Amino acid sequence: RCRLCELNGASNAFYSISDRITADLSTSPSARLETVSAIAGHACLPIPPPKKAKREEVLAVAVISSRVADDDRPRWLMVKRPSEGLLAGQWEFPNVEVWNSAKADDKKEKTEKSKTIEVPLIDPLLRSKALTSFIGDILDESIAKQKRKQIKDAPITHIFSHVCHTMWLEYNHLDKDIAVSRRWKLEDGREAGWMSEDDMKDVGITSGVHKILA
Repeated sequence: RCRLCELNGASNAFYSISDRITADLSTSPSARLETVSAIAGHACLPIPPPKKAKREEVLAVAVISSRVADDDRPRWLMVKRPSEGLLAGQWEFPNVEVWNSAKADDKKEKTEKSKTIEVPLIDPLLRSKALTSFIGDILDESIAKQKRKQIKDAPITHIFSHVCHTMWLEYNHLDKDIAVSRRWKLEDGREAGWMSEDDMKDVGITSGVHKILA
């Protein structure tokens, strides 16, 4: 129950906010009036502060399959995420970030944090080029440069608590049975490997992988 619900609630709330502002300014003279007023108002009234817009990230994702010799089950090229941060230690399809709202140069976009951020349409050639470069760090360059096909005309969107991933998918099945059972280290310290869907059940995979395979 807030002060407005009480008898003479409006006037009580007004005086309560005024007293809180005066007290806070007297104890912290250098505090900004706008900040002190907002805190006093929200303390008295059940109005949530404006939510900060989710960070938007545009990802180019490589969905690459192959097979192990004498095994018909498809294997998927996977990379393990860093041990810290979002989805730490989970496995995902190789991907690169091609745009991030936090790094955008648009000053208006940065200042109007409470508004929805408009996600740009990134040139498909730029997305593919960035993805090929990253795959070249995982597989032989000749394999990395093999043409991939964009799976859908529109991206898949996956929302987390504070970030939204817009994922453009590119697919390729490698005819040669190049998949291997072992895993290997990349230059940045992360692991990579080929996994069947059964293998994925034994390790942690991101919810984005589940969404792509669904």
